[in-house]
Amino acid sequence: MFGCLCFSASALGSENIRVALGDNQKTVVISSRTGFISAGRTIDHDTKKLRFDASSAGSRPVRLRASGEFIQVNGKSYRGWVELRKKGNGLLLVINELDIEDYLRGVLASEVPVGWEYEALKAQAIAARTYALYQKRTAGRRPYHIVASVNNQVYEGSKRERPREAQAVTDTRGLVLVYRGEVIPAFYHSSCGGQTENAEELWGIDAPYLKGVDCECQRISQYGIWEKRIGLAKIVNALRRQGFRVNDIAGMSIQGITPAGRVKAVSIRSSQGTLLVPAESLRAAIGNSTIPSVFFELGIEGGDAVFSGRGSGHGVGLCQWGAEEMAERGLDYRTILSHYYPGTDLLQLP
Repeated sequence: MFGCLCFSASALGSENIRVALGDNQKTVVISSRTGFISAGRTIDHDTKKLRFDASSAGSRPVRLRASGEFIQVNGKSYRGWVELRKKGNGLLLVINELDIEDYLRGVLASEVPVGWEYEALKAQAIAARTYALYQKRTAGRRPYHIVASVNNQVYEGSKRERPREAQAVTDTRGLVLVYRGEVIPAFYHSSCGGQTENAEELWGIDAPYLKGVDCECQRISQYGIWEKRIGLAKIVNALRRQGFRVNDIAGMSIQGITPAGRVKAVSIRSSQGTLLVPAESLRAAIGNSTIPSVFFELGIEGGDAVFSGRGSGHGVGLCQWGAEEMAERGLDYRTILSHYYPGTDLLQLP
């Protein structure tokens, strides 16, 4: 069971979250039209822009926030505090610390297309809140809880905030998904291609609320059907950058399919022999945006590998396009969430 890694929701509530905006940065420019409030370093209150690099960052973390509402980091606006830490390699780690509800306003604006049904927005807000809190509880001694990218949740600060998405966060404030009273890892993805995936197949997570379910996202998803042609030489270079030992490709074939229909691994024949590459590793090497999902068929035509697939993302948990389809049919956020996370309950945090 995966439940042993979950955390009790009884003591949770509105709280701050630390988001890694960028890692291994050579330089970071921080600005504020209203000036800064600082911690750990004295800053002239008339200063409106600061530039940090390895020599100016210092050995102790620098914490800044705007005396007004927003602070800019490399041109993007954020709420709350910005913290800079110089790493052992001399490069900078940039962290945004802010209230989780403010954070979610930026997440929804980045994760969900404009104009979606309001019940789908509320379902997304609850899933994102639950996922963020779970990540915070499992961060260990890491100086941040979550990263601002597709590796966790896309977050681009306040720039893209929109009124309806912000209202969905407010209307679901403090609501999280729990299983037997404990906050769950509420994974979600863009489009499942018609069937969500068992987390056990992908990550070895045996949780009853992360089992595959049928989905009608194909009716409306912009990722319904796709085809990608990738040059074999490009695939060789991509795999070599990830540490795979391959110099050429003579053939490629699918090795293993999940019950939902996703590819488990791809066998690559070369002059060096046969290499078995996990499908998600192959996708990551080529580019997750280039190959939207591992729900594909595979062939070779001339000097190209042809991927014919559907869906976008890992396929576990809530399907965003499926949630939108259910909302368009008049179903509410509770029904949507119970479909994609079966057996879970909604809990209002104190």
